[in-house]
Amino acid sequence: MRFHNTMTLQEAKLIARHLGLTLRRVSSGAYRVSSPDGNEAPAYYANDLEDAVDTAVEMVRKRERELHRTMGWAQNRVGNCRQSSC
Repeated sequence: MRFHNTMTLQEAKLIARHLGLTLRRVSSGAYRVSSPDGNEAPAYYANDLEDAVDTAVEMVRKRERELHRTMGWAQNRVGNCRQSSC
């Protein structure tokens, strides 16, 4: 016998909130994942709740990769600077 646990909207919202994102169900029935400021640019719409949560996780991973890349660039720039004007 196999049991399939489906995620509730409240559980999905909690996961998104923990990741620093918001997840809501819009009037069309789709799920919207976005930053808390409501900026539409990085918003993602999904018809499936689990897809919306998976996307939220990937959005955070992408943000972390970009942050690490930026931090690595900044550290290299400071480490390579030998002039007082840097």
